[in-house]
Amino acid sequence: MQRSRQMSDKNLRPNSNAALLTLLLQLFLVSLSLVNCFANLIPTGSQQFYQLSSEVSLEAAQVQYTFDTQLSIHSVWNDAQDQLLEIKLSESYVKAQQRQRPILSLPDRPFYVALVKGQPKQVIAHTSRDQSLLNLERGIASLFQLRRDSNDVTDTELDISGHCRVEYKAKSSTRWEKTKRDCALWDLRVNYHPEQALGVAQHSEQQLSYELSAEGLLLRAESVETHRLTLAAKPDAGSLVHGKLRLQHLAEGEGVEQLQQPTLAAAIESLLEWYRVFELEADVDGEISKLKEQTLQSQVELMLEQLKPEHLGKSSLASAFVQLLPLARLAKQAEFESLLASQSPLAAQLVDLLGAVQTFEAHNASFSHFYRGAGTTAESLELLEKYLQSLAVATHPERRILEHLYDFLQQKLPHKSHLKLRDSVLQTLATLTRQSGLDANDQLLQQIRNYLLEGLASTHNTLLYTRALQNLRDPLTIDALLQQALQAQQPQHSVAALQALKAFPAFNYAEPHRLQFSSIFYQRQRRYDSSARTLALDILLAMRPNAEQLGELLDYLASTDRQFEIKTYVLQKLRMLAEICPRFRAMFQAALRQRAHVNNYNVLAQRGLTTVLSRQLSTSPAFNETLLSTQEVSQGILKRGSVEFLLHAGRAEASSFKLGIYTSGLSSFMGDSDADEGNDQIPADDKLEQEETMTAGMEISVQGAQLRPLVFFSGQTELMGHVWGGSASDTTPAYQATTLAQDHEQYIVLASGATLHWRVLGARSVDLNGKVTFSLWNRNAQTEIQQNTGTAVVSHLAVGFTYAKLEQQIELRHEPKLSLQADLDFYSNIKLCMQLERAEQLLTLSNTRTVYLQLVEKPYAKHLRSTQTIKSPGRTFVLNQKNNEMCNMILVES
Repeated sequence: MQRSRQMSDKNLRPNSNAALLTLLLQLFLVSLSLVNCFANLIPTGSQQFYQLSSEVSLEAAQVQYTFDTQLSIHSVWNDAQDQLLEIKLSESYVKAQQRQRPILSLPDRPFYVALVKGQPKQVIAHTSRDQSLLNLERGIASLFQLRRDSNDVTDTELDISGHCRVEYKAKSSTRWEKTKRDCALWDLRVNYHPEQALGVAQHSEQQLSYELSAEGLLLRAESVETHRLTLAAKPDAGSLVHGKLRLQHLAEGEGVEQLQQPTLAAAIESLLEWYRVFELEADVDGEISKLKEQTLQSQVELMLEQLKPEHLGKSSLASAFVQLLPLARLAKQAEFESLLASQSPLAAQLVDLLGAVQTFEAHNASFSHFYRGAGTTAESLELLEKYLQSLAVATHPERRILEHLYDFLQQKLPHKSHLKLRDSVLQTLATLTRQSGLDANDQLLQQIRNYLLEGLASTHNTLLYTRALQNLRDPLTIDALLQQALQAQQPQHSVAALQALKAFPAFNYAEPHRLQFSSIFYQRQRRYDSSARTLALDILLAMRPNAEQLGELLDYLASTDRQFEIKTYVLQKLRMLAEICPRFRAMFQAALRQRAHVNNYNVLAQRGLTTVLSRQLSTSPAFNETLLSTQEVSQGILKRGSVEFLLHAGRAEASSFKLGIYTSGLSSFMGDSDADEGNDQIPADDKLEQEETMTAGMEISVQGAQLRPLVFFSGQTELMGHVWGGSASDTTPAYQATTLAQDHEQYIVLASGATLHWRVLGARSVDLNGKVTFSLWNRNAQTEIQQNTGTAVVSHLAVGFTYAKLEQQIELRHEPKLSLQADLDFYSNIKLCMQLERAEQLLTLSNTRTVYLQLVEKPYAKHLRSTQTIKSPGRTFVLNQKNNEMCNMILVES
């Protein structure tokens, strides 16, 4: 028994020794890590030498610069928790493309870093140093930001990049990694576009790695960061910036003399005769974004050819526009007025530019030059309206502009010829108020809102204020607009209110609103105009109906309602949404399968001429654009039609341009041409309850800003004057303007202290024209609408510091052309044929990258240029089977 116990003890002893050794090793590692946690990265009272290397590059190091220097770091004051480091730079040089230049003008004074509990808190630097060098010193100080007591914990730190989310990972007792995300100084926006599709996309990340000695001395610190900056609508067009900052230990020197001060604060105070205290968070170096010394007048004179009217609708004019804009935003009122006076033949192009500037200087110059009260000429009124239409697209106007426009509306009109100007001022003010993003309690917003609501409540010019509320899109005005939609006695007032409500994002509506829109569409309380019903349907679908609500819409198709144009609209709208959205398609198909009384030829056959469709205009590698067309027909006549161009960026989309046509009271021109038994007769209940005045007009929306409508004619007398005079049979401009599209500017501060400036400007030059021929004898009409658009987007990036800089300029040029031809024959049976065509188009992308070595003995510059051209073939778009049949009939007869 005893022997057995002895053998058992022998067997256990080796295991016990191993366990003891493991425990001792763990205790040793813990104690070693504790030493590292609390040891200074620069030992107390020591002198250390390091090599610092900062590298910044564009696009996989095709263009880059490197800054190298040696650091002498002295620990000149210490206590149990705090430390003061003295750091001096020497033997500094910059290098680019195998060219190296020494930096001889770098100040030889040291700077200091104050560390509290082992973490850098402040930089004490000489007051004469420039912002770029101060940021470099902050970057060096931030490399000492290492919290060795944190592992796998996400927290917030403050360093050169501002407040960042950080996460530490301990790879061993001497190796650490840190990840930084969402740093405040990675997104210092000056301007930005609220529409995501017209904005930019940014992805930034930074990784840091540290290597220490067993005693806790910093041997190596390295920061690697990447910033990808692209157009949201074209992710392959943009810049990729890499930054690397490396600190490598070289040697240890002798001990250094200590500052004889009782506290860290006292030690810092002793330096302040020649030094100042700065926080770690960097400041932007404005030198990086400075423009060359030049005047707006001189630049305009260099671009006179591109600014001529014959370049409307071409990318050359749009390119000149965005190149002039940065300089124009710095110009003063006197310079603008001088330019308008000296370049009067270019006045139409210049007022477009002034509207895009969005400064009070440009605004004052426009009104001062063109507006003379009762003495204002018709030409000046037209140019001032053109300025306001360009201004309406603005995304960041000065507040004083809003205040001036509001005060202008309070003034009495000097002459009735100024009514159109007043309308444009009202629409522009409403749009700018929305774009400015004013707080809900802002007094100016409240004044403008109340002014518009009072105008809506008045019986005079209700449509004017309804359109303004559409541009304002203030959620607090929804109830007033909905009341008008439900209760207005005049159909056009109800339609206008629903148009305004459709412009609101769907998230502004709740279940009570859905019930009211359903009441309009299904006519549960009273009859509504067909346009009001289709607009109500659009809002209901935007609110994402559930299966039950979708089923109710399908049941309507089999109802006894004999307004077949509305039923055609419903069916085509549902089919279009099913093509776009897979989730909706599954719900739509399931609902159809459950309804045999709907899912049959008798119900689903197209019996109306109304058309709703969406077509892809272009895809990558060009911009991703679609066309949304709605043609609402009543009694064989186009009642309300629209063509809208949508720019896509992922799931986001933005309306770049929308053209709408409206008519009323034209059914008398059709006579009894549709009364034959063999034709699908338009039912009697499609006719309006009251006779309408013959009217027709055009509505234009630019990037969501509704402009003052253009009235073609009002009344039979005006219409017959156009018919007999043939005034519309020649090509006539309908809309000609160059407006701002992309408008983004921001700064990023790199870990090395280099400042990055990025500016993206885009413009669209549109030339929209059309002609109409009308024959009462042959009972037919032909319409041709041509839209020529020139687009230019310029992305300019500059990054660097005092002695080196990288620049990249990317320019995209695109000239899409679209034509719509419609042939109407009402001699016997109504036949309408529409042909939509897009011409062949080119997209050109030019990329220029440049590196500069500056303020050195032999300055150096190197340029790299490349150009890419992408061709897209022309195409004719298929509309629908009904249109194909009509076109075949017209072509055979002709």
